[in-house]
Amino acid sequence: MPCRLLATTLAVSTGLALSALCLTMLTLATAGCSAGGSASMSGPDPRAEGAMTFYRLDGDHYPGDPVPPGATLLNGYSVIKACQVDDRRTREEILGAFDAGIADHRGGVPVDCFRPRHAIRIVRDGVTIDYLICFQCSNWMSWKDGIPDGGGDTSDSPLATFDRILDDCAAST
Repeated sequence: MPCRLLATTLAVSTGLALSALCLTMLTLATAGCSAGGSASMSGPDPRAEGAMTFYRLDGDHYPGDPVPPGATLLNGYSVIKACQVDDRRTREEILGAFDAGIADHRGGVPVDCFRPRHAIRIVRDGVTIDYLICFQCSNWMSWKDGIPDGGGDTSDSPLATFDRILDDCAAST
């Protein structure tokens, strides 16, 4: 009888432990994390706390192609326009549109191109993160302190928002 009681107690304890583990995994899986790193479901986006520069790039030239003298480059791509974004609401609008594009992507055949025409730079706590976005091939790539460190797919849903903000800003370079 004591062995049967011990076995029953162990089975119940194991079941409770597995239930707690499953609940923890479910909570973490649904916590609202996205490839873009938005915290919009839990409050203000911490990425918007950093200094932000928003760019229009010349996506027709690849890194290493000749560039005009005096051209500014961002990770090898020529900068057409750079806008310092001081308003937190605008920074969050840009990041929200970027994250929505990632969430809206519905798959498809990957295109072997990368001609970014938009970029977001965030400098926070001494770390520089660049997101270069190519709507032509539905891809984005990120750089951390000048070193490529990620990327993924996006839809073109942010395009109108990005272009409106870039068209309305006064260039800072």
